[in-house]
Amino acid sequence: MDLKTVSDQIEEKLSDIFEELRSGISEREDSRAFGAKIKMGTNISHSHAVEVGQVFTPLRWAEWLINRWGIFDAWIDGASVCDPTAGQGAFALALFRLARSRGVRVSSDLLSRLTLIEVRSSHLRAFRYKARRDFGIDFPATQLLALDVITSPPNVEYDILCGNPPWANFADLPDSYKEKLKPYFLAEGLVPDKKRVLLGASRTDIAALALKVVLGKLLCKGGIGCFYLPLSLFSGGDAHRGFRDYTANQRKFAVNEVCEFTATEVFKKIGTSYCCAKFQMDAPQKFPVRYFRKRDGNWIEHRALPLKMPSDQWRVLQNGDTAGSPIEVALSPHQKPRQGVNTCGANAVFIFGDKPTHLPDEFLFPLATKEIWRAQDIAPHKWILIPYNRNTGRPLAWANIAQHPALRHHLTAAKDKLENRKGTLIRSAIGKGVWWSLLGVGPYSFAPYKVIWEAYGKSHFHPVILNSAAGQVWQANQAMHAFVPCWNEADAKRIRVALQHPSIPALLRQLNGDGKCNWAQPGKIKQILSLGELESHQLPLRLAETRDAIIYRR
Repeated sequence: MDLKTVSDQIEEKLSDIFEELRSGISEREDSRAFGAKIKMGTNISHSHAVEVGQVFTPLRWAEWLINRWGIFDAWIDGASVCDPTAGQGAFALALFRLARSRGVRVSSDLLSRLTLIEVRSSHLRAFRYKARRDFGIDFPATQLLALDVITSPPNVEYDILCGNPPWANFADLPDSYKEKLKPYFLAEGLVPDKKRVLLGASRTDIAALALKVVLGKLLCKGGIGCFYLPLSLFSGGDAHRGFRDYTANQRKFAVNEVCEFTATEVFKKIGTSYCCAKFQMDAPQKFPVRYFRKRDGNWIEHRALPLKMPSDQWRVLQNGDTAGSPIEVALSPHQKPRQGVNTCGANAVFIFGDKPTHLPDEFLFPLATKEIWRAQDIAPHKWILIPYNRNTGRPLAWANIAQHPALRHHLTAAKDKLENRKGTLIRSAIGKGVWWSLLGVGPYSFAPYKVIWEAYGKSHFHPVILNSAAGQVWQANQAMHAFVPCWNEADAKRIRVALQHPSIPALLRQLNGDGKCNWAQPGKIKQILSLGELESHQLPLRLAETRDAIIYRR
């Protein structure tokens, strides 16, 4: 054995140890994007490659997916197989393990029909080492492509794609990679216009982009793709509507089957809801889709179909499920459902357990907490500082803040923290010099009545009416709550009664929100209701002069 061969083996062994150690550390980290495992840098070049939304697939679960959809048998029978986002090659290693268990020799012909694509060349080196160490296979370097499959897909087509594309919201990508990917999000129809993607307003997952690219450009006619994916591609709201046009590179594709992992843990310490799905290219999407959930050790078949339009998020129906009774809720244009006030990571500056006596009462508001629903306790347990003009719903000018020395001192002491908050929208406000801004504040925040409900991580839907405490109107807390603003008590009572219809929580459960972060968020509530018109005499008193209104109707 020559010195170069020994050196190469040592390098690969060290690389393998390093990558396994690093991925073990990564598995213990929480992420900003729905709890997915994300470890980011500032550059995506090959010389300074970074992990973007990386979620390694355990070998046994790669093997499970391959077995479920017959990928091994198809490979043995002559199909070409590619993992377009291969990481350290779990799906290829799973094929080798299945071959050994079935007594199949992995020939050069089989290897010539197996390709791995991965942006990190170190991951591919780690795979080659594992293939030699565990299976005695010298994997051909010609079948390993070190490239970014989104920006530089190879000009090759395969019969089968399988794998696990990266999981991360566009907003959570490194800035340099965002700039690089913007035209691809637009080209694949994942965002409606350039303005929205440039603002970073889209919550589209990079998995949607990777999937559209590889399905449309790497699959041969009628080919199939089988992937682990964030469940939000199917159950999410408008952010993934562009994915659900079921076209990739101007080719149609269909989702044939989905397995949702609810009770089964595939990826450890991952907060994101996930699934695996089988796709077929050059076929129209048909509903319902076969949809499986595991119960008592068995995969139980359900049926999934879009809420209304084909691009809507899916609702999952069990045997005997019905749509429920129709319901109408009349709302003015000023009453669309809203989220609560968002401090953008500065709770310590704006939220207090006890009402602070040194700050002006006029800018302190009772903040909704769990006690309202758990114990029917309407006494404030927290307070929030909102330095805003309640008539305009805009931040106070600094000259107005300066008229309140204690308020000025409080905000000035936190200036560095407030100026360093992250997020596209808050950065825009900070860039204009209004570094004491919040998100989710407008004239609706100061409506005297709110029909409010818990919107995050729940499985019940109990709207309540909140009026005021200590002379100040209640505020909803970030994504934890959602509300409809009302300007008189009668209107609030009417809306609350309408929202108590039992078909609403039933439909929320069908929309796969049970216990999840998007349980009853404003966007979802608006989706389960449709638009109409309301006679002007039916409007709330304050809005009687407005002739146009909205009826939300399921």
